[in-house]
Amino acid sequence: METRAALLRAVEEIVSESGAEAVTTTSVAERAAMSVGSLYRYFKDRNALLLAAYDDSVARISAICAGRLGELPSDTPPEDAARELLNIYLDTAETMPAHPGLLRAMRSLRTIESDQDGANLFAVSHLIAPFLKKFSPRARPAPARLHFMYALLGNLVDLYLMSPATRANRAAMRKEIEAHLLLALERTIR
Repeated sequence: METRAALLRAVEEIVSESGAEAVTTTSVAERAAMSVGSLYRYFKDRNALLLAAYDDSVARISAICAGRLGELPSDTPPEDAARELLNIYLDTAETMPAHPGLLRAMRSLRTIESDQDGANLFAVSHLIAPFLKKFSPRARPAPARLHFMYALLGNLVDLYLMSPATRANRAAMRKEIEAHLLLALERTIR
């Protein structure tokens, strides 16, 4: 587990410094101070490294979000909790220099269909479903509604994270994402 984590850290460092194009099995192995042969015990190729590093960054962001949402009182209005969740997610993602590059790499390697496969919706099971259970416990949204909410918000967040980082641009985009989030939430919990 430690070796795998060292390899993923090496991928993130390379992406932060030089972009995803600079990630090779050789560069990652060198950065992690191991042989390329050892790397292949954990990852079959460069693409697997990039996808695993992206998935790991999303899992870390989600864990931070879940922890911070757990601190909110359960009587927080769902709309306020949703705004908080959005801001925590975006703020956390923005503190990870490699995340936008890993996101771009993931989008070029993984099809949207496989990323949004109904059986493999990490954000739904780790963020959206627990969110609804805590802040809108009476809601019983259909799985298709949760999938739609995830697909809509996931794509909007991805666009935000991959867009040029001007302050005005980011502020306007956050407002747009928030509006869509609140509309999707309202339709999901009614």
